[in-house]
Amino acid sequence: MAVIFGITFFSQYTPQDVEGVKGPESSVEPPLRFFTSTRHWDPYGSLQDRTFPGFYEATRTEAGTPNGAAFWFENRNAKSVTMQLKGVSCSACSGGRVAAIPQDVTRQLLQMTAVSALPGGLFAPLATGLAGPAANLAEDRLPWQSYVFRDHPHAEYRVPAASNPDGWSPQWGILELRFSVGAVAPKELKSLFNLQVDGTQQIGSAEFVIAFEGVEPFDLTRTSIDAGELQETSDPRTYDVVVYSATRGPRGSATGDLDVPRADVRLFGGAVGEPGPFVSVGPPVRLTEEEMQRVPEEIKRNVRVESAYRMTVTVSPRVGDRRADLGPLEREVHISTADTAKSVRVKAIVRGSVWLDNNQKEIALGNYKYSEGSFPPATTIITDKPAQELVLVKEDPAMPEGLVVELEKQPAAPDLGYYKLKVSVPPNAKGGSWVGYIVLELKGPKPQRIRIPVRGNGTR
Repeated sequence: MAVIFGITFFSQYTPQDVEGVKGPESSVEPPLRFFTSTRHWDPYGSLQDRTFPGFYEATRTEAGTPNGAAFWFENRNAKSVTMQLKGVSCSACSGGRVAAIPQDVTRQLLQMTAVSALPGGLFAPLATGLAGPAANLAEDRLPWQSYVFRDHPHAEYRVPAASNPDGWSPQWGILELRFSVGAVAPKELKSLFNLQVDGTQQIGSAEFVIAFEGVEPFDLTRTSIDAGELQETSDPRTYDVVVYSATRGPRGSATGDLDVPRADVRLFGGAVGEPGPFVSVGPPVRLTEEEMQRVPEEIKRNVRVESAYRMTVTVSPRVGDRRADLGPLEREVHISTADTAKSVRVKAIVRGSVWLDNNQKEIALGNYKYSEGSFPPATTIITDKPAQELVLVKEDPAMPEGLVVELEKQPAAPDLGYYKLKVSVPPNAKGGSWVGYIVLELKGPKPQRIRIPVRGNGTR
């Protein structure tokens, strides 16, 4: 934007008489009248707070103070005023600069908008003819006094004296507080300035607060999906994940628009293998303005949404002729753009023709002495047909090392089959906390695997 604060910003300020300025109880004119003293993003607040970005991408490597918030002020005194930094909550990540607006520019702006003085209320709509005087507010045309607070902890700024004989030439100025954002977290930058009318005992102070939040280029409305229990014959279940950005969008953002996100499905926890088709992700669909407005309500968080995509995750226990393994179904949906990646954990339990007795969901060995090992009772496994053959898959990489696992067929009932699964840990074989899976396979024309979680903790 060629004009540093934009002529539209000029039209948005509704100054208060002496907001942000503190001094002795007196009828004496305060050193400076600041139109506002706080900045935070609020979609339902003042025009200043609606236009303040509020969210910035955290950049740990970028030097300087690339972000800023402007505070307009007026000097009504016949003498110049000195502003001196008294304190700031983060000197290492902030700075400030002050510029006095040339009075001929102020005169043009006021006369062309039929506004006699500030502070005094809302401005009238701005005419297109303001392009000329607005250009004089360009960053490179203002006489800035700039400091980095880390290097200048007592930075001083001088504001020219007021001279307004015609009533159209007030001495306005802009204090722009600059800051960098180095972490993904909410933060407040607080600063305090001492004010003094030069050559007098007329003093005061002004305190400013900027509330902002460091964010990543995009975030997700959810990072986990729990599909619960699924039978082999269950219908597919779908879940929406919204990829949204508080900083990137099509409306002229300095960081550009949000890339169309990509998604791929992986085995959970970095396991090696083919994830199969049982968790899938549909193509991204861009949200409308109306849909984006509902995102903060969905995530129960007041956040700016500049752009967003919906991605639909489908969990299916059966796809075509393929069936998911019985037991835990865990996948990781990896969502990424060119410079950012996030994951959604998907989990479900698939039930079918094989199950553990007493509706057990895992084999838990609990705590045991490393030197003594663990020899728990056998677990009963049931099949829904008495003649079904069940075998142990010893070579599966999910099987924890150091375990002794035995599967023994038991006498069948008329309508059910039974197996005993013995899991033990020999002495001095497996220490520390560990988890894994015991993998069985149901033989037949279309073999199906059963994954049984197993865990334990060997202590010294």
